[in-house]
Amino acid sequence: MRMECEVLNLDNNKKKKVTMKDIADKLNISINAVSLALNDRIGVSEDTRALIIKTANEIGYFDVKNSNVSKNTKNICLIIESRYFRDISFYSKIILGIENECKKNGYDVIANFLNTEDFKMPACIENKKVSGILLVGRIKDEYVKQIMVYSIPMVMVDHSSQLISTDAILTQNITGAYMATEYLLKKGHRNIGFCGDIDDSLSFKERWVGFYERLREFNTKESTSMEEIFKFSIVGPIEKYILTRNYSELSKIVSNLKSLPSAWICSNDNTAICLYYALDILGIKVPKEASIIGFDDIDLCTIIKPHLTTIRVTKELMGEKAVKRLLWRINNLEEPYEKISLEVSIIERESVNELRE
Repeated sequence: MRMECEVLNLDNNKKKKVTMKDIADKLNISINAVSLALNDRIGVSEDTRALIIKTANEIGYFDVKNSNVSKNTKNICLIIESRYFRDISFYSKIILGIENECKKNGYDVIANFLNTEDFKMPACIENKKVSGILLVGRIKDEYVKQIMVYSIPMVMVDHSSQLISTDAILTQNITGAYMATEYLLKKGHRNIGFCGDIDDSLSFKERWVGFYERLREFNTKESTSMEEIFKFSIVGPIEKYILTRNYSELSKIVSNLKSLPSAWICSNDNTAICLYYALDILGIKVPKEASIIGFDDIDLCTIIKPHLTTIRVTKELMGEKAVKRLLWRINNLEEPYEKISLEVSIIERESVNELRE
């Protein structure tokens, strides 16, 4: 895997590649408007279109635009938010799958780290030095729209936009959380809570939905108030405490619940492990006094004691599937987009206690 700077050793004697951004900056208009005009799409006036084409011709855009056809390169641009890249337990496995599959097909990976506060278009995209783009983890729609201006095939990994159509490789998050909830119900648990920041990612929100749906069905049958689903759960902005391993703050949030559940389903394994320590601060033992199920099956699940029961996600396979889909998309630009969800499975370990009625 290569960093952006490694692909920019251009011969100083070569003419600088003119990009759509250069045209946009010169005319003080958006890159999107430039793209619409140059690709003969609706959305700009005829006068604006004519001005854009005239400017593009004057500054040499058409002289070099065909010299770097992205389809003929053997580079894949990977864009990931910096905080996700630091997650060696989950996203590093996805990236490993991406890199291995790219190597099999003779492609290089150019990694670019996304700054959510100051997004800058990677030079490899501006200069069309890549055949395709992989967006790994959550990314704002506004940034996706800016990237799509360059008309380079793209696949999202572990994220999908609700408003923008793209290919995406996902996990069966709803199914997994539904399975985890069913597992706890069969173990005799009735007071079950969810722990995780459901607004932090699409995956977390979908896992909440799976948890909620199974309990809703169960509670409807048992004629239990729907308020029971919420009173045991922590679904607010706690991801900052998970990322910084601030067990003390999480323990305070847990202690402020009016009632504690007998079991928790967590948004991911990192949250589950932080909950272990937060409960320990409060003198609550896992699984004797509180059962816990995670999600992802990271390596730490078998290091922490007791070993964590979790939902297994095929992380490397996600990366491999993303590359395969992207390479297919490069050669099938007009085919409908697909969102592919990979199967999950429950891995039983030691963190769930069976309650006897």
